[in-house]
Amino acid sequence: MISFDWRMFYDVGFCMKNISNKEEFQRSAVGRYYYAAFGTVKDYYEEKHETNIPSKDSHQILINNLKKSKNKNEREIGKKLKKFRRIRNFADYNPIFYISNVKKAEELYNEIIQLLDILEKN
Repeated sequence: MISFDWRMFYDVGFCMKNISNKEEFQRSAVGRYYYAAFGTVKDYYEEKHETNIPSKDSHQILINNLKKSKNKNEREIGKKLKKFRRIRNFADYNPIFYISNVKKAEELYNEIIQLLDILEKN
């Protein structure tokens, strides 16, 4: 079975960010960037650690597992993913939106993917 490539959500976020300056597009971009990172990290973690993260509370479980890892890069990904999740939740649920969070989301995505690339080479 071919797995979905979560990194493609980055492209969706990029399109959302650039198609319109309207707040709803910018908020949606943050969400797509987050899910691009989350899905990619989850796939990596499940394969590397031969486990399945349950759907219920999957975000918190994955973040906690990463933050407790013996591997420093996994711990760093856990910290960044926790911060990223807060930004995504803020974009999804808070009536106030800071446009600077779109750039932060892009940066966090890239930082997480760089760390994952290092882990996958080892």
